[in-house]
Amino acid sequence: MRNLEKRRMTDIRFGYLLCLPMIIYVCTVLLFPVIWGVSLSFTNKSIGGRAKFIGFANYIALLKSKQFLRSLVMTFAYTFFSVLFKLLFGLLMGLVLNNQFKGRNLARAALIIPWTLPNVVAVLNWRWIFSDTGGIANYLLKSVGVIEKDLIWLGDARLAFIAVLIVNIWRGIPFFGLSILSKLQTIPQDLYEAAAIDGAGAFKRFFHVTLPEITDVMLLSSLVSSIWTINEFESVWLLTGGGPSGATEIIGVFSYKTAMTSLMIGRGVTVSVLAAPILIILISLASRYMFAKNDAR
Repeated sequence: MRNLEKRRMTDIRFGYLLCLPMIIYVCTVLLFPVIWGVSLSFTNKSIGGRAKFIGFANYIALLKSKQFLRSLVMTFAYTFFSVLFKLLFGLLMGLVLNNQFKGRNLARAALIIPWTLPNVVAVLNWRWIFSDTGGIANYLLKSVGVIEKDLIWLGDARLAFIAVLIVNIWRGIPFFGLSILSKLQTIPQDLYEAAAIDGAGAFKRFFHVTLPEITDVMLLSSLVSSIWTINEFESVWLLTGGGPSGATEIIGVFSYKTAMTSLMIGRGVTVSVLAAPILIILISLASRYMFAKNDAR
């Protein structure tokens, strides 16, 4: 009995020893920066200055700031429309690529390009596309007679928001498409054959067989994409810098401008801390869904 207990304790110690590198990594790379960032949010830390404890002053100032509240609304609108259209176009992409046709492998390789391109390269190309002088977007719209004069895409509030949406949607469609495609290929053909025997047409087979089978992947992809989209910074910053007049100033851009442009590090970190609960909820939902799915298997 003593030998069994001793062996059990040895196994436990060995397990902790194996986990030690991961524990050290989590504490140094993840936990410490989070604690440090939260502590900065309670100070008036600025670039080149010393940090002084000011309590909840940063939080109160931000919650009273119309600019911050507008960036929150802008972030939610940006995330909602972006994820919605990525899901719709990704579903269409997955359904098309799931069919047999000549050149399917080439089409799959071509449609994944937006996801593989370096973000800086992609955004700079889109800046050229949306340029008000010599841009492809204006050229195409004038060619088909939609517009008569050039649109100032990145200088108009509504058009700038549409532009950053288009870039984010274009880049995120392959993630949804490939995720849905991988699930579509696991659906047993027997289900479609049985539905066809019962007289179900293409639309009924889609709504009663395909859609229920891929709902879990669509939901999980939407949750993950929502987390990525809320954290978006680079594309919007390179494309519009948050302008014009804050029309595209989502939460990431607002946090950066507060910390680096206004030199208020403490308040800039506070912006991220205030956005953290939303991300934690989404991450918890995604994690719970994945673990529940694995347990069901």
